[in-house]
Amino acid sequence: MNSLDQMLESLGEATVPARLMSIDNAVLSELAARQTGASSLSSGMAGFAIVAALGMGLAGAIVPGTRAEASPSLSPFGAPVALAPSTLLDSGE
Repeated sequence: MNSLDQMLESLGEATVPARLMSIDNAVLSELAARQTGASSLSSGMAGFAIVAALGMGLAGAIVPGTRAEASPSLSPFGAPVALAPSTLLDSGE
């Protein structure tokens, strides 16, 4: 464990390489270049997305679905009794 402490101490005392001194500027300039080159969603495409979303919402509201009904269960907490591990593992003898 002492050698690890010595290695970390010597790493802390080491000088920073010149390439690492300019890494912030390089990263920020690359991000700025990518941001200016990236195209945002065009107004026509945004309009199409809005109309498509509204259409799907209306279609989902208009088309009748099946009526939801809860299945009768004898077990108020969790799986029905027929699916209990003791009944699934029973060999039926």
